[in-house]
Amino acid sequence: MKVLFTGATGFVGSETLRRLVAHSDVEQITCLTRRPPPLASPKITLRLHDDFTRYDHAELDAFAQHDACIWALGGKASDLGTPDIFTQITYTFTLTLAQGIATRVQKPFTFCYLSGMGADPSETARLPWERLTRHLKGRTEKDLRRLQADRPQFSVHSFRPGGILPANAHPLSRLLLAPIAIGVTELADAMIAGALQPRLFRQWPTIGNGDIKRLARGQLKDASAT
Repeated sequence: MKVLFTGATGFVGSETLRRLVAHSDVEQITCLTRRPPPLASPKITLRLHDDFTRYDHAELDAFAQHDACIWALGGKASDLGTPDIFTQITYTFTLTLAQGIATRVQKPFTFCYLSGMGADPSETARLPWERLTRHLKGRTEKDLRRLQADRPQFSVHSFRPGGILPANAHPLSRLLLAPIAIGVTELADAMIAGALQPRLFRQWPTIGNGDIKRLARGQLKDASAT
């Protein structure tokens, strides 16, 4: 399978790229990035791109020939400068690419969006902690689902991890934080599983910590096949 990938130089993205390269079912990974990732592989095709708000028709046509996109670009509002910058990275960048692909796909295409625990599509949450993060990620999820509703070939999975622990996190930390956190390797494996199994979660628009862990372990199956 051919996977389009963003966020390759970030914490989650770098681990996901490593797992994609190692996956036997992945033939090609097109990394859409501003700068090259630290990992090199014959499977990786770099598409250096400066402006994530604009793509030409030839680029979008090529992207639509992939089987899936894993969108791991972004973070929290508190990490990304001004609200305008966060809005552009979280919402505008994501929807620009997703809309361009959704209007062109002629075969099943899966868009895996890295969201976050507490994402609020209604944008009514009043808790002060990371309110902008929850609202903008919720808005992005909502508008991605609208694309899916209009185009049956285009499927969206929104992954909502809580805290994300590094691969070398202490086992005690993993145990104590299990209800609200997940290992970065588990998250990477779950997003890859969702990307490579197009029908797996079409009936479940969001995937939280518990299902992310089960998906990473292969314990969730395609409900439409049963």
